[in-house]
Amino acid sequence: MSDSGNKQPVPQDSLDLTRSIKKLSMPASAANEELREVGGTALLFSRNSDATKWAPRWLNQHDVKTAVVSDAAGALERVRSAQPDVIVVEAGMPGESGQPLYCDLLDARDLDIPIFVMCSSAREFSAALASDPYDVIRKPFEWSMISRRVKYAVCARRLRAKFQEGQESLQEALAVADEARLRLRRGESFEPVTGLPNKKKFVELVRRSMGAVDRDGNALAVIVIGFNRFRLVIEAMGQERADMILTELGRVLTECLGELGPPPADTQRLRTAAVASIDHFRFAIMVTTSGKQDDLGHLQQLLLDRLAQPIQIAGQTVSLSSCQGVALYPQDASDVDSLLQRADNAMRDAQSRGGGFKYYCAETDAAAARKLKLEHMLHEAVDRRELNLAFQPITSVKNNRVVAAEALLRWEQPDGSYISPAEFVPVAEECGLMNRIGEFVLDRACQQLVEWRDVGIRLPQMCVNVAKVQLMSGDFVPTVKRILSKHDVDPGSLELELSERGVLSGDFEVVEQLKELKILGIRLSIDDFGTGDSAIAYLRELPVDVLKIDRSYITGLVDNAKDAALVSAMVALAQRLNLRVVAEGVETHEQLSALRTMNCDAFQGFLVSQPVPADAFVSLLKKSNSNST
Repeated sequence: MSDSGNKQPVPQDSLDLTRSIKKLSMPASAANEELREVGGTALLFSRNSDATKWAPRWLNQHDVKTAVVSDAAGALERVRSAQPDVIVVEAGMPGESGQPLYCDLLDARDLDIPIFVMCSSAREFSAALASDPYDVIRKPFEWSMISRRVKYAVCARRLRAKFQEGQESLQEALAVADEARLRLRRGESFEPVTGLPNKKKFVELVRRSMGAVDRDGNALAVIVIGFNRFRLVIEAMGQERADMILTELGRVLTECLGELGPPPADTQRLRTAAVASIDHFRFAIMVTTSGKQDDLGHLQQLLLDRLAQPIQIAGQTVSLSSCQGVALYPQDASDVDSLLQRADNAMRDAQSRGGGFKYYCAETDAAAARKLKLEHMLHEAVDRRELNLAFQPITSVKNNRVVAAEALLRWEQPDGSYISPAEFVPVAEECGLMNRIGEFVLDRACQQLVEWRDVGIRLPQMCVNVAKVQLMSGDFVPTVKRILSKHDVDPGSLELELSERGVLSGDFEVVEQLKELKILGIRLSIDDFGTGDSAIAYLRELPVDVLKIDRSYITGLVDNAKDAALVSAMVALAQRLNLRVVAEGVETHEQLSALRTMNCDAFQGFLVSQPVPADAFVSLLKKSNSNST
């Protein structure tokens, strides 16, 4: 079976080395043949009629093209311009200095060209020999022989140039090989992007430190550091800028370790051992400690504070949420692989909780195993299209008519139970499945609108949740257009719900995507309004149509005066901004009555119905609208 599809790219160092070696690998016979085939050029400085007549003819027969110059004025400039392979000069021709022309040419240090001197007398012959030219030719001139000697001179010059080129290529190849060897040696221990020790080197350092810990009775802490949704950064900014961010994070971590300083007098000494980049998204720190969690408190807080600070990369501001997991040797593991794995499990546990610092415990392994199993199951469910939708009605506060449906993702198991989206959606985002799942939900929701339309049921609005990872992908808007066109759905009947925390983050790419969707005629809503940190500040910039008040405020609407005041203020704010308001999680008639007093537009919750399958929704829709006031 061919493996041509799995070929790895050849490193640039290898390519450079290969090119250099190829320059040196031509057989001598091939080189000689090449020289025989290559002609040359000659400049003939002479006033002798026989020379100017016969020299070009004979030299041309030996593939040496000859130019005749009968005037010595500007001879040096002529030679420098023409750069001939050979110069043939008549001894009797005077140069601009008054001495023979060949003397001027020989004195020009920048000319490395063989010079033949033609002599008509014994005196000229003796003088020419004393000047040490390449060759001296004495009258009578035998041009058949002279032309061969000139040709040999041309070949010798070419061979010398080839030899020099070969030497340079050899030096180049040796330099490239040395550099490749150094990079290879460094690449075995250091991560190329951050320059920090890699996982292999880190494991070696941890293993070595374990021996020291066993001798002095201390403990060894391994901290694994990850970042929530770093894949979004890569998709939004590209790999090159993501690498720049990783490099900056490595620098920050190194600085943090340098800022620890001496410990207080009443604590055990905390000694920094190493910081490493253990894969493309995670870092690791190793420190020695007494084994008490309190020893790490200062380092924990320092890491959380410094990593929470925005990073400026190429004119863009990036804010990341770090997750940190800690495992201790020998308390939590007896070998380096288990220690690192358990620190990583603790980090993933912290990640599932939204961030922060988490120490390893026995329950951590169970959670990690559950998450790994869930990821495997989710991949299979997506491939087999085992996910489906349920629909919850959104009802008018004024007349109790159903005005919209929210499409909600459901994952039913073979035993009839369901896995909550709150559990599997974060897993989908982490393992890169959210775009596929999101496209499925959007496609199925639009298809359901069409199926209802074909049987005479026209629902004004279908609401579909959209994850930030979908908005950050470059093809989300084209995907929406394609699905709307595929099902012949009016863009105005589609409402995309966006989590406040996911959308109101200041990302330029997200805002631009929202503007494009708005131009298409699609309605936009902010889900879980009131749970973020800067909701009001961003409302000025976002092209939204609807605010959905989070259920946490509705729960206390009747009994909690502060919640009632906040809900009333949200409704008033939305009305001032010409936005519709939907209250989520309405379960009692008292809550509905309070919302009606506040002039809220619509609500959803168990008071009307929990999410139900499509056929049950139709029955509910007909019943609700027939009983509407």
